[in-house]
Amino acid sequence: MKDFQKLYPQYNYMFLADNKNCPFWCKNWEKIKEITFDWINRLFNNWAKIVILACNTAAAYSVRNRQTQYPHKKVLSITIPGIEKILTEENKTKKIWILATQATILSDIYNDLFFRFWWKNNPDFEFVTASKMVDIIESWETNQEEIDFVVQEHINKFRDIDTLILGCTHFPILTKNIKKFFIGDIVDPSKEAAAKFRNYLERHPEIKDQLTTGGQTTYYTTGPAEQFSIIGSRIKGEEIKAQQIEII
Repeated sequence: MKDFQKLYPQYNYMFLADNKNCPFWCKNWEKIKEITFDWINRLFNNWAKIVILACNTAAAYSVRNRQTQYPHKKVLSITIPGIEKILTEENKTKKIWILATQATILSDIYNDLFFRFWWKNNPDFEFVTASKMVDIIESWETNQEEIDFVVQEHINKFRDIDTLILGCTHFPILTKNIKKFFIGDIVDPSKEAAAKFRNYLERHPEIKDQLTTGGQTTYYTTGPAEQFSIIGSRIKGEEIKAQQIEII
């Protein structure tokens, strides 16, 4: 949200945080897919013109179906722009590690994307499961020593790594902590998705013309509104007020 609003402050946004179902990574793929498509439908029913899946795990289990499910609507995700960021000749010789949740890794979405784009280049990439890093954010942990301990536990697994992909939307929140222990290139798919969104709108003026402007954002959560407002304000760097909505 921060990255999109920074580049496109003129548009109106609806932000939906499904805190009640979080964490997604420990659910089976059928449940993840069911939850994801339920919320996509509800957002479109509330007049959304574009739905952006900010959760890599949610995107991973819907990416193969969403185009057929919504042939006349636009459902985007942040996952592919992160891969496209490193599709340069310079980067193709580098060793890449993907920091992600177990569910995202098991979905094989990154395997599919790497071999779709790089099948001639034998990509050298590996995964690190980092579900504990999701947990520490969802627990609203603020003790920096405790956060550094969890982050370092994962980063210490890296050896001779040039590029690290933050394969979960939670992880950019910990970028400052990650940089204490990793000096290579860090790819944040959220920033890449926001940057590429401008080109997307230029290619689809019929969608761009439908987007409402005014710079207003409405925040929804399926968990306690006060709790989400506190952590959301801390992450965003400004006060926000969330409204709680019920899961069907």
